[in-house]
Amino acid sequence: MNHHFGELGDVWKHLPLAEILRLNPPRHYWETHAGSASYPLTASPARLHGVLRFLEYAPGDPQLAHCAYLQALQELLGTYPGSPTLAMHALGGEAGYIFCDIDPQSASSLQTAVAGYQACIIEADGVSAISDYTNSTSVDPATVLVHIDPFDPQERYFPDSKTSLELAAWLAAEGYRVFFWYCYDSAEQRGWAFEEIAKLAPYVDLWCGDMLMPASFIYPQRSGAWGCGILLANASRPELEACRRLGRALERISAGDLHEGNEPAQLTFRVVSPRRSDHSF
Repeated sequence: MNHHFGELGDVWKHLPLAEILRLNPPRHYWETHAGSASYPLTASPARLHGVLRFLEYAPGDPQLAHCAYLQALQELLGTYPGSPTLAMHALGGEAGYIFCDIDPQSASSLQTAVAGYQACIIEADGVSAISDYTNSTSVDPATVLVHIDPFDPQERYFPDSKTSLELAAWLAAEGYRVFFWYCYDSAEQRGWAFEEIAKLAPYVDLWCGDMLMPASFIYPQRSGAWGCGILLANASRPELEACRRLGRALERISAGDLHEGNEPAQLTFRVVSPRRSDHSF
């Protein structure tokens, strides 16, 4: 069960994800750490910096007013959609889905949510499950978007299984579209997932959009820095352009949300070492 739903980490996961699904809908959508289908949209100190602030300010921003994430939130008012629900909302019944989670409560909520869809719920380690499935399927990798959202990116669930980082790099090298979310709690670690996956998949086009913010925005009693980011592999130029614009827009609507005296004092967005000839992305 994800107790951090709707916080800024979720916003900078679901905001770009929803837009990518709208811009370049995959034929197959797979998740390694799916979580629950949805959550009641209740207030919390961290959600006041996250989805609740987003709902208040995004309608007035030219880049966010018509984004897919805001539209989904407005259509599903009163609930916070998890990424499986966002995906099904965007792709409908034409796509095939694999949702993995080891938490029985999350798996049960997903089982209910996927009624009528071409979906498989796997209550097991998603990294191992997706790795095994890719070795046995004949699906064209270019038609698949794999969302990897690990609690511990270095965890090896079984002695001979891949870590989430290794899976992301391997899938990227095989031609799968990869959406990898990561977090960190020190400003010096900014963009770390890009560096790690780039080492493992050196010939793959990668893009990374990173958000650094006061730790108190996520953990109210904590000072210092916290951050999160998304790493995309094998993404199209329109997807990268959209994610960059959304990142700048989220930074813009967060400008008045300050933790005075903290370092950092506010949220900032950065594109980390884009591996493209045009570095404006």
